[in-house]
Amino acid sequence: MLDSTVHWLDQFGSLVFWTCAATLVLINAAAVAVVMLTRSRDLVNRWTGPVLAANLFLLGAGIGLPVAAFTAKFVVSTLAPSLSVEQRKDAGPQDAVPMSGVLPQP
Repeated sequence: MLDSTVHWLDQFGSLVFWTCAATLVLINAAAVAVVMLTRSRDLVNRWTGPVLAANLFLLGAGIGLPVAAFTAKFVVSTLAPSLSVEQRKDAGPQDAVPMSGVLPQP
């Protein structure tokens, strides 16, 4: 279960980063193409704000979400050994021994 969570977080961070990067390139390429074709100063004045806002949003999401996914992956990977419990064959559920080898204090 924890391995699948780590794998999903890794895929999610990568997917978000590359999707935001591709969208950022497409938006800026389209903006440059439209400005080069029309040569309209009015168009530049009207659309600079929204294009800049889209760029800032995509940069924030493209960097922030993968960093958050990496942090969550790190936390899950670090805490996974302490969350795993190994059962002895002759023991009941109350005698569970953590896999890390550290016994709970009575």
